[in-house]
Amino acid sequence: MALLTLLTSCQQLQSVPPETDNTVPTRSVEHAMGTAVVPIAPERVVVLDYAPLDSALALEVAPIGRMTILPSSLYPSSVETMPIVGTGRQPDLETILQLQPDLILGNRRSSGQIYSKLAQIAPTVLTPDNGREGEWQDNFQLYAEALGKPEQAEQLLADYQQRVKAVQAALPQAPEAIAVSVIAHWSGGIVAYSADSFPGSVLKDVGFARNPAQDAGKHYGIRLSREDLTQIDGDVIFLLHNSGSEDSVGRAEFVSNPLWSQLDAVQQGMVCEVDSANWSGGRSILAANQILTDVEACLTTAN
Repeated sequence: MALLTLLTSCQQLQSVPPETDNTVPTRSVEHAMGTAVVPIAPERVVVLDYAPLDSALALEVAPIGRMTILPSSLYPSSVETMPIVGTGRQPDLETILQLQPDLILGNRRSSGQIYSKLAQIAPTVLTPDNGREGEWQDNFQLYAEALGKPEQAEQLLADYQQRVKAVQAALPQAPEAIAVSVIAHWSGGIVAYSADSFPGSVLKDVGFARNPAQDAGKHYGIRLSREDLTQIDGDVIFLLHNSGSEDSVGRAEFVSNPLWSQLDAVQQGMVCEVDSANWSGGRSILAANQILTDVEACLTTAN
């Protein structure tokens, strides 16, 4: 009954910061919804999206609660046993309250409408977007600031740039001479990821050329029919595959379909299957580094 009473009050009150323990050092963090007063060193962090989960793990912070996720090789096994607090758009406020977090991390796109309720439970920091449209580095830095680890984040981003240079040096030719296409193929059609998507931003850092249809616009992806072949071709196709979904098409099925036989990438054996949980889901530093690893493996190893 006490939990229900508090949750009801969260729905009725305006957005105000939760009361803080005066014995715990705090600082103010500016974010997409205003200003949050957060502990100097948060110890009980709940994450409501892939990007803050990825960011926290990269900064060696183990969340005490996380949203429902797709399995990913990026995450330690301990993530599987973390309490689940619903999804970013539909978090379980009662479960979050029971966990007694001292910081909640998410994004405005998914959780902005319930920010006032979340802020009643614990200091809440939301990024403007979820990183799907390429702004992942800014989001990572904001999460790091909220977690009290901005210096570590700067070092990880510097290390990422060094990895970009290493991938460039390992390529068989200059990246601008390689046109890449990034798609996910489902039974209902194709999503082509733009240069402004999360994976597109990593590929842009490397310097790849993009299929003209995927090289512009501020949307992370465009939906195509199966007949839009010219819009998905390139020197190499990165095919995002979700092994946990029967609706997701993998490389073997893709290249065996006669419809795709005329694509240059298929004829050259340059279709590389990658994990959609990392390329589309992760949207932060760990996933970005995994994209670089996949790119290097694809383009420096014969298919």
